[in-house]
Amino acid sequence: MDEDAPWRALEAGSAVATPEDRGRGAGRLPVVVWLGALAAVALFVVGAVALGGGNGDVEVVSSPATMEVESVSPSAQSTIVVQVAGAVLRPGVYTLPSGSRVADAIKLAGGYSADVDPRLAETSLNLAAKLADSQLVVVPRRGDPSAAAAGGSLPAATPGVVDLNSATAEQLDALPGIGPATAAKIIAAREQSRFSSVDDLVKRKIVSAATLAKFKSLVTVH
Repeated sequence: MDEDAPWRALEAGSAVATPEDRGRGAGRLPVVVWLGALAAVALFVVGAVALGGGNGDVEVVSSPATMEVESVSPSAQSTIVVQVAGAVLRPGVYTLPSGSRVADAIKLAGGYSADVDPRLAETSLNLAAKLADSQLVVVPRRGDPSAAAAGGSLPAATPGVVDLNSATAEQLDALPGIGPATAAKIIAAREQSRFSSVDDLVKRKIVSAATLAKFKSLVTVH
């Protein structure tokens, strides 16, 4: 056989790997493959620690949607403040639930006193009427000028309305915008000259027009 034949030269140039060579090559993996495997293991370990918190449990953080909202208690029932004066056992200022009646205010003030004028109280007080905030309830006494007028030709006094020419200092002080000092000025003025109209309070410079507007519907002149 001619060893110089071309196919013999080709066979000689391509060395055939022996079994020993194949065993040594199988143990050598590319460096890139090893680095990738190490990175994957590191990421797995870090993720497990972050989720486990060191004890294998996963911590769940509450979101605003799951937070408990403190309930708001309903607002308290609305109230009104009124003053009860005249022939009652305990005259004064009282707080009642909104929607209360005149009878409720008189009952809270202890009821009628011994000096009440029962006939005038029956005709001038509407015990079933609803109370308004800052209202003055006056229970008539025996011998009051307004009571005498009711028995004569003049009409009975309107509930809650006081006569500027005969009202006591307590009744005047209970009017909206009137304090003890102004009540004393009204009494001193009427002793000098009786009032002929409610507007005399402004004309005689006892109160301003704005102050009179606050209680004009609660006073009268006889």
